[in-house]
Amino acid sequence: MPKCTSCSAPLPKSSIICEYCGTRNDIDLVGVRSFKNLRPHLHRECPVCKIDLKTIDIGEKLPFYIERCDSCYGIFFDLNELEELIEISVKGVESVDFIKLFQITENPRYVDVITYRKCPVCKKMMHRKNFMGQSGVITDICFEHGVWLDSGELRQIMEWVKVGGMQKVEQNSKNNKSFIPKKSTPKDIKSSDMYDFITELLFSARWY
Repeated sequence: MPKCTSCSAPLPKSSIICEYCGTRNDIDLVGVRSFKNLRPHLHRECPVCKIDLKTIDIGEKLPFYIERCDSCYGIFFDLNELEELIEISVKGVESVDFIKLFQITENPRYVDVITYRKCPVCKKMMHRKNFMGQSGVITDICFEHGVWLDSGELRQIMEWVKVGGMQKVEQNSKNNKSFIPKKSTPKDIKSSDMYDFITELLFSARWY
């Protein structure tokens, strides 16, 4: 049985929260990788610290380069690199652990502060977007160059994926597609019934 990293008390299989001291423990991520520091070769600036980002190689058999800030430990991924890293790092997830998924979402590794940051490449303001719409991790995205993650956000995403976050998104997507609202035909609608018809049309679909 795993033990709490803070008080060493037995940690239930179904929970990451210690029943004795209340500590939020880590999800076991086999895919967490070591990295090698490389000399910076791309002039990309940390949107937080305003210093040059360092290029690091986190690949095992083949090179996998990302940019990281040595001061705040934020990470910049080129387009599609984050999704690729998740795919090769988190495997074997077939079901949703709803208890741990709730605990991870309710006990994030960081406190998000609403701040708009500039892209390390083009210096244009990035967009804030909830990763996969449900993870609770607000990423900074430049649709032309890539994604910025603050320190702690990458592991939060990995843990969310590990306990079935992606499967939960897929389930919700299938449920929404299976709900096909009945189409109403506005033929011969009286003016007095127009309000009722519009109301039915608007609220026959689910809004999230």
